[in-house]
Amino acid sequence: MLYMGDGMQKRLLTICLSILFIALLRYGSLNYEQSAKALTLWFETLVPSLFCVMVMVKVMFSLGAFDWLAKPFALLFSRLFRMNEQSFPYLVALMFLGFPAGAAFINEAVSNHHFDQKEGQRLIDTCSFATPGFVVLTVGSVLFHSVSIGILLFGIQWFSGWILLALTRKQKIHVDHAIAVKRPSGIQTLGNAMMESGKTLYMMGGYLMLCMSITSILLQFLPAWAQMPLRIIAEFSSGTMQLAVLEIPLVNRLIGISMLLSFGGFCVHMQVMCFSEATYLRYFPYLCFRILQAIISGLLTYVLFGVCHIV
Repeated sequence: MLYMGDGMQKRLLTICLSILFIALLRYGSLNYEQSAKALTLWFETLVPSLFCVMVMVKVMFSLGAFDWLAKPFALLFSRLFRMNEQSFPYLVALMFLGFPAGAAFINEAVSNHHFDQKEGQRLIDTCSFATPGFVVLTVGSVLFHSVSIGILLFGIQWFSGWILLALTRKQKIHVDHAIAVKRPSGIQTLGNAMMESGKTLYMMGGYLMLCMSITSILLQFLPAWAQMPLRIIAEFSSGTMQLAVLEIPLVNRLIGISMLLSFGGFCVHMQVMCFSEATYLRYFPYLCFRILQAIISGLLTYVLFGVCHIV
């Protein structure tokens, strides 16, 4: 088996980055155009749909509001998911925080020794959801003019994640009660939540600009038939909008969007890996979980919208 030492890997990485840097300069106008689009998408879509939700989730969790919200889930799914009652508030928070913010949230919990690394890895691998603000407001209300569609798509994302949790129950998740009840208090909670959410959104905007610029340049060297699929899976928010306007049956568009919401897109994957340094998250297993969740979500969407004709 061919083995590359650290020196060879660094030289190869340097060469690739140098070529990419030259390409960014060579296609400067395209780089500027895509960066501007990414900034517009971030400011007009992601920030309005994510910021308030992220802040409220963090505040509610810090004040212990999710403790009682999590009780029904704990009673129903504790044995199935092999999670103790004190770990379910983290699950509820993940259901609302979304991909990179949820990963950062669990990474912080691992850093504070609320979970060990394997427990954190399981939660990030299985509980990667798009935010309700994006799915319900942007996808449902804006793209399809139907809150019902948004709510159903969001429910599908939850259910597919729960299936993954049940499949990975070999790794238990146990939060010590003494740790779980240690909560900050006061008006500083709101300030901390706003600061953390703002930093996360800032990083998301930066990754969005990088991903869209680099992807647009790389696509110049690919055949036309391959450009649209790769552009869709590269960044899930812009990819969702492209899928929504395709001239194909509504059911097919919803299946594609549901699968993309579960997959997340490579831009989201980079953000999750960036925010998961304390958990030592491995990318290949995470990618496999995203593909599996996308398949499950696609099947559930087909059953609801194609077979049962919910809408």
